[in-house]
Amino acid sequence: MSNPFSFHFEKVSTKKVSEFIREQLEEAIILKELMSEEQLPAERDLAEMFDVSRITVREALSALEDKGLIEKRVGAKGGTFVLPLTTNSHKRTREEIKRGWAQMLKVFEYRTIIEPEAAFLAAERITAGELEQLYNYMEQSIEPDCTREWFRALDVKFHLTIAKASRNPYCETAVRQIRTKINPALDLMPYDDRIRSVNYEVHMEILEALKSRDSVRSRDTMKRHIEFSADAIYARLVSESEQQERNEMQ
Repeated sequence: MSNPFSFHFEKVSTKKVSEFIREQLEEAIILKELMSEEQLPAERDLAEMFDVSRITVREALSALEDKGLIEKRVGAKGGTFVLPLTTNSHKRTREEIKRGWAQMLKVFEYRTIIEPEAAFLAAERITAGELEQLYNYMEQSIEPDCTREWFRALDVKFHLTIAKASRNPYCETAVRQIRTKINPALDLMPYDDRIRSVNYEVHMEILEALKSRDSVRSRDTMKRHIEFSADAIYARLVSESEQQERNEMQ
């Protein structure tokens, strides 16, 4: 039967409850709200938190384990632990990101619309406490003993804090969704003193614009930062692909 309407409905898709749980836990891991080596609550506690059966929780955890995000360990100090995402993503997502680069570009395009405008609003609405938070994140990121995983976590916290400071829940939700999509790509970037220094400088530019309540500068600086990130990721993927091709030809 043809559609009698001039618009189209989306087809209904049935999703298991375990998928909803898996998605929430995966988002928390990708956004580094659950950190590497952090132990998840026991199955019975997760079942109580989500108000579901332990079998449903077990299905969700099994899916996360298959994706290399968590690991179950036995013994006296056993349990379910979050794996280092920045390490595993090198093995798990590089080819996937290269294959889906056209779609990733759409996410970055969306990001250049949302995050700069969130920064524009944040410049007017951010609190002194939030400005201090941003400064603390930056200072931790430049510490000599800052690990790769914690550096990536601080970067996420920096951007999510600005989104929250926009005082627009739709902006905040959008930025969370965007970061869930792009974090695996950002985790592929190299980590060294130069990267940390460049990141510190651009974040300081954004922070200074926010502190001075300069909405336009906050928006423009954030946009340049985002565009640079997209270009850097693409350059890394392409250069590695070309290097691999050269090695295979030798």
